[in-house]
Amino acid sequence: MSLTAKIAAILTALILSITTVGAIVQRSVFGGRFDQIEREEAGAELSRVREALSAEIETVARSARRLGRWEPTRSFVGPERGRNEAFIAENLSDAVLEAEDLDLVVLCDAGGRVLAHRLRDPDTGDELALSDFPNERLSTRHPLLAWTASEAERRLVEPSGVLLTERAPLLVAVERVVGSGDRMAGFAIVGRFLGGDLSDRISERTRTTFSAWPVETTPDALPDDIAERLDRITGSAAPVVATIDDGGAMAVYATFDDIQRRPTLVLRATMERSISDAARTTLLSGGLTDATIGLAILLGLLLTLNVVVLKPIRALTDHAVRTGQNENFRAKFGLERSDEIGTLGEAFDEMMAKLEQARSALVETARTAGMSEIATGILHNVGNVLNSVNISAALVSQRVDGLCIDDLERLAEVVKEHKDDLAAFLTEDPRGQHIEPFLSALVDQLAQEQRAIKNEVTSLTDGIDHICELVKSQQNLAKGTALIEPTNLAMRMDEALRITQRVHGVDDDLVVVRRYDEIDEVDLDKHKLLEILVNLVQNARQAMHRGEGVRELTLELRQSDGDHVLLAVADTGVGISSDDLTRVFNMGFTTRDEGHGFGLHSSANAANEMGGRLWAESDGPGQGARFLLELPFVPPGHRSNEPSSEEGGVAYGGAA
Repeated sequence: MSLTAKIAAILTALILSITTVGAIVQRSVFGGRFDQIEREEAGAELSRVREALSAEIETVARSARRLGRWEPTRSFVGPERGRNEAFIAENLSDAVLEAEDLDLVVLCDAGGRVLAHRLRDPDTGDELALSDFPNERLSTRHPLLAWTASEAERRLVEPSGVLLTERAPLLVAVERVVGSGDRMAGFAIVGRFLGGDLSDRISERTRTTFSAWPVETTPDALPDDIAERLDRITGSAAPVVATIDDGGAMAVYATFDDIQRRPTLVLRATMERSISDAARTTLLSGGLTDATIGLAILLGLLLTLNVVVLKPIRALTDHAVRTGQNENFRAKFGLERSDEIGTLGEAFDEMMAKLEQARSALVETARTAGMSEIATGILHNVGNVLNSVNISAALVSQRVDGLCIDDLERLAEVVKEHKDDLAAFLTEDPRGQHIEPFLSALVDQLAQEQRAIKNEVTSLTDGIDHICELVKSQQNLAKGTALIEPTNLAMRMDEALRITQRVHGVDDDLVVVRRYDEIDEVDLDKHKLLEILVNLVQNARQAMHRGEGVRELTLELRQSDGDHVLLAVADTGVGISSDDLTRVFNMGFTTRDEGHGFGLHSSANAANEMGGRLWAESDGPGQGARFLLELPFVPPGHRSNEPSSEEGGVAYGGAA
């Protein structure tokens, strides 16, 4: 699978995942919020119904107060009263009750004897008879006559409210009638049935469809939705909200107290779920919009990545691999671009040109001036790093060739074919239902490939840079100059380990032990230092490949005294005999059949050029070995321009 196909698949998976996750998040966050708003609106609607019902009760109470405080009423109920038929005919007529919007008017004395009584059916206008309001006398324990009871009992009764009757719930109010001497002469009771025109008027005023049922009734007489929730409704102080009609509508329930402050009515208000419907439409539209935008972004990214990144990387990788295999340093990559890839191509061409020049110059110098040692040393050190560069380039090429863009392009074509019915395709078509898991897997795969390619390109760039610096350092050797800069010793030791790992691979059986003291940066030639450390670490790994038992590589860094730092590389390999401890630094000396004897010799010379020394320690064959490099500790900015007095000779075998 090509890199283009893999990137396309991963991008498709990423965009679809983002779209899907976004839709899920929106539905979970905003969907719940819309449901909450809808429930709050339902509760508010029922609250408006309760407030409207309370307002109607207050209207009835005002009628009771007007009637009870009216002078003719006080005279009618007073001690000198008589059967005043004219008062009854004039003030309890159908016209008066209709004008006052009342269905009940009762006037009685303080003992409950009914003096005037009028109760009519609100639908037909006919006279009604209710057990709660007989024509002759009201019981002294009647809830509306509790005003004559003790103060404790009066606190349990409201002067206005709802009273259940066998006909229908009745909105009632009572007012004391005070006679001469401010003595209570009787009561004026008025009321209006809840239902018919009154319910319609409340619904129209609140714009809410509601119904009311008595609490104390048989469960069979209640609607099913109220019967199954009755205990919850009567036991909750807050409104109870529930979905009905298979979720197509929402109902909110609450109780309404009677004049004795007991829950007597169950109120139910219903509303269509318009908010939820609008929310679902909005979320669906947003999801389709996100999917369309994601598809456009995907196609644009694929085209851009293929033209801007993938093709140049593939060409650069192939060129680097061919250069490493053929050692044709004169071949030019020739990519003219102003971005990072163009800079990398130019640096690679420049490095190859300089390497070719350096190799030609060194070969000619060695041929004409007998400086074969210098030529051999630089080629050896460059070869160490170039192996790592070749491996990195080969790995990048393998990963590029292994990427699968074709599948992603085919997936993009399928999505493009169904762009007009993308939502249905993704949810209903069996092929569309496999897109999400496929894309999720591709996202992980592309992320892994991207990190791997980035790491290999970084390693490739570092290796090229180090080769350039090695070439520069050898060119500057004839001029007696060196590039001195602040250097982190621990980072250089870890870098040397990474370079050798590129050549030998990561060995899971090899134990690497780091013993680093905290040491500030030191002014020195970091590329010479890296040249030495690469040789030491590579020799240690090769020595343990030929040995048996525990394979442990130890890297040490400490300050030997106030003026020097000590770097050490130890192994548990084949060890060194006492006779060979000094000979290992001689030109051409090696104990390996495939060795050349250049690495340690050039490393000892480099250590001497840096004003330090390099020596070896070993307890004998099979006991491992330890190479120690001691360098001057010169803080940044404190190095003198004068050359070291020790420069010019080779230090090895423990000699300063």
